[in-house]
Amino acid sequence: MVNLIRMDLYRMRKARSFIVCLILAFVLALIYMPLGKLIFTLAKSLSSEFNETFIAEMSLSNIIINPFPMMGMMMALLSLCYFFYADVENGYIKNIAGQMPLKGFTVLSKFIAAIVHNLIFAAAGIAGNLIGSMLVQKVVTDGNLLDSIRVLVLRLMLLQSISAILLMAVATLRSKSLGMILAVVFGMGLTGLIYSGISEALKPVFGQGTDISGFMPDSVMGRFPLDTFKALAVSIGWGGVFLLLAIRVFDRKDVK
Repeated sequence: MVNLIRMDLYRMRKARSFIVCLILAFVLALIYMPLGKLIFTLAKSLSSEFNETFIAEMSLSNIIINPFPMMGMMMALLSLCYFFYADVENGYIKNIAGQMPLKGFTVLSKFIAAIVHNLIFAAAGIAGNLIGSMLVQKVVTDGNLLDSIRVLVLRLMLLQSISAILLMAVATLRSKSLGMILAVVFGMGLTGLIYSGISEALKPVFGQGTDISGFMPDSVMGRFPLDTFKALAVSIGWGGVFLLLAIRVFDRKDVK
């Protein structure tokens, strides 16, 4: 199992899709604040009634709690999609799975490798955002650094639960197209309308206050302040269910 994880990590860091998506995530994070200042300056020059002032200082804690600015999460999920599908696409999944006591170990290995993958993308997003912010603002430290680390860890756990959903779609159901659709929908924050529609359909059964978005990992990730207990429950719940389901289904399918 250890050798399988090492192999997955090696394949991941050598993949062109990983390198390209990582560079894009860093560049997008780098231009996030400079682009914001440019838009702000243009708006102020075009309207005499625009009296707002650009924020001169940015706290380090605010940068840390936002590891995926400007489509960074979509880049990370698209990279995962390519990684999860690589062994199926290249035709060597049968050789790999055949050497394991349980075929589902290949799914578990990808999930563990995704933890390292998401940490790398988070680090790239934070580094890019920090450098970009320093170009147009003064970055200051504050008393919220410990809490920002708490929020960062929780958001990474929530991202890992989304990764489990993506793993189920791509590696187990072997649908790269479905995985890419999910990556874009989750990464661009387009799930709100879907959740609203499902909530409306469930209201006759569960009451008018029904709102499933409060229990979805991507929705919880974007809320502030981030409740520790709720974030843990949602991430462990969704991640555990989809990981176990992905392993179980993969074990029962023929590997082709």
